Amino acid sequence: MVLREWEGALAREQASGAGAGEPASFAAKAAVNAMVSSRANMAPLFRRFEKGDLEDDILRPVVEIVQAAQERRYVDANDGYLRLSIGKAAWPIGVTMVGIHERSAREKLHNGERGHIMSDEVTRKYLQSIKRCLTFAQVRWPPEDIRQMMG
Repeated sequence: MVLREWEGALAREQASGAGAGEPASFAAKAAVNAMVSSRANMAPLFRRFEKGDLEDDILRPVVEIVQAAQERRYVDANDGYLRLSIGKAAWPIGVTMVGIHERSAREKLHNGERGHIMSDEVTRKYLQSIKRCLTFAQVRWPPEDIRQMMG
């Protein structure tokens, strides 16, 4: 629904904006490209929904994000997106061995667990597309409570 509305909004904007003979602005082209790429990147997610083979550790947070967005609780939807995309994976920043003693948490960095969810390219793309849809939805359907605005 959000993708259809996004496409319609861009079509209305282009129809009311530049005339038929004028080329579209760079921003207009970028907006259309973002929508088209989001739609293409979400196709694997929709196929997995149809097949019913989406893992529970992805399905539950996506449902939570969608429900929060439908209720116009965009801050909560964004929090769900961040928990899903970043998760609880260790993010080593900089040097992990700064002294002669090994840190007690160092073994948790590479313990063979599935890393964060963004390590899979297809998953990363459809999660980023979900975030783009949230951003559009917030503009198209603003929340009644201003505290629910993202960013």
